[in-house]
Amino acid sequence: MSSLVAHRDFDRGLFLAVVALVLVSLLMTYSAGRTSADAMPRLHLKQLAWCVIGFAGLFAAMAIPYRSFDALAYPIYFVGLLLCLAILLLHGTPLVRERWLVLGPVNFQPSEVAKYGVILVLARYLSGIKGGRFRISKLAIPIALTLIPFGLILKEPDLGSALVLIGVLLPVLYWGGLPLRVIFFLISPLIAVLASLSLGFFVLYLAALVAILAFGRERNLVVLAVVVAVNLATGIARPVLWNQLKPYQRARILSFVNPEDTLGSAYQIIQSKVAIGSGGLWGKGYLEGTQKGLSFLPEQHTDFIFSVVGEEFGFLGCFLVLLLFGVVLVRATMIAAHARNRFGSLLVVGVVSLIAFQVVVNVGMTLGMLPVTGIPLPLVSYGGTSLTTTLFGIGLVLNVGIHRRDY
Repeated sequence: MSSLVAHRDFDRGLFLAVVALVLVSLLMTYSAGRTSADAMPRLHLKQLAWCVIGFAGLFAAMAIPYRSFDALAYPIYFVGLLLCLAILLLHGTPLVRERWLVLGPVNFQPSEVAKYGVILVLARYLSGIKGGRFRISKLAIPIALTLIPFGLILKEPDLGSALVLIGVLLPVLYWGGLPLRVIFFLISPLIAVLASLSLGFFVLYLAALVAILAFGRERNLVVLAVVVAVNLATGIARPVLWNQLKPYQRARILSFVNPEDTLGSAYQIIQSKVAIGSGGLWGKGYLEGTQKGLSFLPEQHTDFIFSVVGEEFGFLGCFLVLLLFGVVLVRATMIAAHARNRFGSLLVVGVVSLIAFQVVVNVGMTLGMLPVTGIPLPLVSYGGTSLTTTLFGIGLVLNVGIHRRDY
């Protein structure tokens, strides 16, 4: 292992940024556990144990030749599917607690395995396309590989984790050679749903879509008709899609639209914004947060741990955490750009997309800019499954970096 760390292509900047974020996690979980009720006094000790296991996984991912994961991609993918299916089949038994499998004293979240299974199979499939020329006719397979676990995770229900898969799929497809205009067509139904909230906006959107299609480079009339029809149908079906959401999911969206509902589900966002805003530039000081200390801030050790950072370390503390994430994402992207092996490059982009999507959604949620989704802040939020799988993914990135010169 020492030889890998001493390797000339070992990205020490990336590794040190990850270590710094994990140290932030330990500091903040310790602080989050110190409330007026003192309900979680050993939180940081559990997180420390997961850190040890996670870094062991990181070094293991570095030590295994990353091309081995090419062969293991589909087995890992199917294991993830089976674990997600187990959540549905064993629901209501002692083996399942909400979205977690209960394995003795350990609660394990199968969706985390499914995320990396999707990354691996997408990297394997797209790397097999000769010359890197991605044709639209080959689009169905990667979409299907993503939508199957998407559906299982959504059924748990866990909308946040399901959306993460979409946040991984689109950047990997783009890196694999899919044109931006096709990616726009893929996300256009989502835009149609949002536009359909107003009849006028929906009509304008459809008109703009037809204009883009008419003057674009796509000349296949069947494709054009399908895109318009799907957008029209999706917009019309918005009420049906809304009714398919769970009550708590609808409540989170409504609280985002109407954040003044202080007694309703908007309470989480309001308390988070109060905590961050009260921190000012420098913060109130470590362990001195009152929103956290008086247990006003919900899920302060998991989903809203960034709010604790803001309250106790202020704007500068938040900026430092985001800067560390920026170092991780930029240096990992550079590894992907310089990797000669296409599978390795796509693998890194998948991990980068996974981390970036979760950071953007989690931070946006705590600031009230996005609805509450239950997505943790990678490497910082309390949670064994998320921490260990993320560190394993970082190990894969470092592995590709070490072997970036290999074909």
